[in-house]
Amino acid sequence: MTTCAHPAAAAPLKPKDTLGCVSSQLRKDIELDIGDIRFYRKCMDEAHLDRVAMPASGRGFLVGISLNSGHRRNIFNGERTVTKRFESDSIYIRDFSEDYRADLYGNFDFVLVELSRAYFTRLGDESGGPAISGLTCAIEQKDPVLGHLARALDGHLAHYGAIGSLFVEQMSVIMGTHLAQRYGNLRTPSPRAKGALSHAHEARAKELLIERSRHGASIADVASECNLSRGYFIRAFTRATGRTPHQWLLEQRVTEARQLIGATDMTLTEVAIFCGFADQSHLSRVFLKSVGMSPGAWRRAAGRQTSAGT
Repeated sequence: MTTCAHPAAAAPLKPKDTLGCVSSQLRKDIELDIGDIRFYRKCMDEAHLDRVAMPASGRGFLVGISLNSGHRRNIFNGERTVTKRFESDSIYIRDFSEDYRADLYGNFDFVLVELSRAYFTRLGDESGGPAISGLTCAIEQKDPVLGHLARALDGHLAHYGAIGSLFVEQMSVIMGTHLAQRYGNLRTPSPRAKGALSHAHEARAKELLIERSRHGASIADVASECNLSRGYFIRAFTRATGRTPHQWLLEQRVTEARQLIGATDMTLTEVAIFCGFADQSHLSRVFLKSVGMSPGAWRRAAGRQTSAGT
């Protein structure tokens, strides 16, 4: 006797990502883990139904920031169903300690931030306040500040290098602090608590940023060398220099690249790698924005100046 399998039973299960979505249906699918915080980039263009069901866990909290409009989902909580419609800058917060079931109707474009409970413990310790108990927001919550930060972060998630890692780490502090203050119970620091950087610490921090950035040193490492918390260090360094650590280091790298492009025969790819940029394209974008001309135009101009002087 021949037994025929039911068509539904014969269909193989499609692999899902760590957030419960079918990864093969995503146009963009990026995941970046930097310790106690994790960033995701998830994009689906089609209006496709995707069912998500994940049991409770101790992973912490997930915050989704919508970069477009048109997505909707039905979220099931026991016998209750909530329909959420997303616009640009809409956000949602998911507590991983609770079971999650939802129907997602495609057409979404998200930057997502997963924050572990260890992250909130450290953030609370750094602020000197009470422990952060959790995050909550309204169903139809919009947050243009998070939307702006998510768009700034977007390009760095796909091209993560030594310099980019400093930017992503800064963003983790800025976004995490914003979330904990607005949707948790983290107190806002008073003007006196913002702090300043001593001249010795400023000099040491600059030295370490240049020396260790090629090897992927983190802001936390530099802050620790100055006996400061990461959040305090970023605020103090910015107040002292007028630049965030990432902005300051980019300026130093561009200055170094200008010198190498004008005075050596190194290719632009070699200059980019030597100066810590992700690739030649990354060097060109940053160089053009900072100097006002492309690296190639800078080299030609430097060559004309040399010829005129001989």
